Amino acid sequence: MRNFFKFTFIFLFTLCAKAQVPTATILGVSPVVCTDANSFFAAKTTFSPTVFKWALPANKSAVIVSRDDDSTVVVSFSLPGLYTLSLTVSNGTLSSTATKILTVTRSAKASFNASLTTAGFPTQLSLTDYSSNSVKNYWTYSGSAAKDSSDYVIRDYPESGSYTVTLLAVGKNDCNSSLSYAFRISDSSGVTLPNIFSPNDDGVNDIYKPLTKGISELKAWVYNRYGALIVSWDRVNGSWDGFTTSGLACGPGTYFIILEATGFDGNTFKQKGTITLVR
Repeated sequence: MRNFFKFTFIFLFTLCAKAQVPTATILGVSPVVCTDANSFFAAKTTFSPTVFKWALPANKSAVIVSRDDDSTVVVSFSLPGLYTLSLTVSNGTLSSTATKILTVTRSAKASFNASLTTAGFPTQLSLTDYSSNSVKNYWTYSGSAAKDSSDYVIRDYPESGSYTVTLLAVGKNDCNSSLSYAFRISDSSGVTLPNIFSPNDDGVNDIYKPLTKGISELKAWVYNRYGALIVSWDRVNGSWDGFTTSGLACGPGTYFIILEATGFDGNTFKQKGTITLVR
C-alpha cells in the first residue's frame, strides 16, 4: 500500500510539472500611440497557448477594430490619456493575463482651404491653414524642395500643368497629420466676351470684364451704336464700369467691343461682340 501511494504521488507530481502555465508579453510595433490612428500590437508567448482574449477599458474612446481572439490586435483611440491593454492567454486548462500601460497622444489634424484665382494660367493659389493640435505646420509643393510655415500663402503658377500641395501638421510625439490638394491648370489660353452687365452699384455684375485664361497681353475698345469710342484699355485685367473715359455715365443700350489678345502659349485672338448695358 505504501508503494501505491508513493507511485501515485510521483505520477501526479510529474503530471503537474508537465502542465506549464502559458504566458504572454504584449509588444507594440511603435512606441508612440496616437489618437485617430490604428495601432498594432502582437503577443510574444510561452508554452503554446491556444486561446487569446484582448481587452480594453469599457469606454467608447478606445475600441478594438480587429479580431480580439488572435495573437495580434489593432486598436484605435479617440481621446488622449492612459489606457490599459490586457491579453489573457490559455491552453484550455491553465491561463494567465498580461497588461500593457499605453500613453496615448492627441494627433494633429491637418486642414486648409485652397482656391485658384483663375481657371487657366497664369494664376495664383491662395492657401489658408486651419490645422489644429499641431506644434508646427509645413507646406510642401510638387516639383519644389521649398517648405513654407506661414498660415496664409499666395503662390504663383505661371505655367500650365498638374500640381500638388501638401500640408504637414506636426503633432506632439510625432502624432502627425497630412492633407494634400491636387489640381490642374489648363494648358491652353482662351477669351470669352460676356454680353450683358448692369452697372447700378448693387454689387452684382457691376463691371464688364472679358473672361480670360492664360492671356499675357490684351487690348480692348468699346464703341457706342454710332461708332464713337467710349472707353479702351490695354491690360489683361482691364474692365469697363459703364462710364466714358471722361467720367460720364453711359445710358442703357447696346455697345460694341473689339478685342485683341495674345496667350502665354502663343495663341492670338481677335474678337468682336455686343454688350447690353442695363441700368
